[in-house]
Amino acid sequence: MKEKTRKKLPPNELKLILGDHRRWLESEGTRGRRANLQCCDLSNRDLFGVDLKRAVLEDVDFSRANLRTANLKQADLHGCRFHQAHMQWSILKGARLDNNDLTEANLQFCDFSDTIISDDDFAGAFFHNAYLGNAVLRSVNLTDTNLRFSTWSSSKLSQIKFTASTIQMADFSYASLREIDFRKAQIFNTDFSGSDLRVVDFTATRLENVNFQGTNLEPKYFQESDWRKCTFDPPEDVR
Repeated sequence: MKEKTRKKLPPNELKLILGDHRRWLESEGTRGRRANLQCCDLSNRDLFGVDLKRAVLEDVDFSRANLRTANLKQADLHGCRFHQAHMQWSILKGARLDNNDLTEANLQFCDFSDTIISDDDFAGAFFHNAYLGNAVLRSVNLTDTNLRFSTWSSSKLSQIKFTASTIQMADFSYASLREIDFRKAQIFNTDFSGSDLRVVDFTATRLENVNFQGTNLEPKYFQESDWRKCTFDPPEDVR
């Protein structure tokens, strides 16, 4: 596949676009102009604290960019590259992410609440303390990710790969998990209580101190797993 040609924006041109976008936001669309950075190359840029709320971000290259504390609320992100981007404390609440590359991105303390995420690749990403409450994820690759202290409560996940990921002190309570691949993951001190776990594959997974109370587990998906100190509902005849 031929690599897309992206425009390298000079710093002064980017500053003008961001200024117009700020006025557009502040005036609720009566002044300025909504930022449209389609097919721009912003790789390796220092974009600390940038405000791209509700911006149109299609085929933008943010690889290795500094996006710490960026405001990406309600933005439309399609076909963008965030490979090894630094996105700590960024806010993506209510954004739509489709077919983006976030491999090896640092997403520590990112807010993904109420986002819709589909066909995105997060392989090797760092989700330490990331918040994904009420998010909707479909066909997303989370292979070999670090999900320590992440929150997924009340989220809806379908066709997700958590293969070989490290999940520790995470909260999946009352989430809907359909066709989820946790094979060879390491899951410690994590809460799945009240979750819908239909067709969730824990084959060859190591689990310790995991709370499965109030879930609808199917034992056939736990082959070759290593269980230690996990909590389940008591059998019906002893309740």
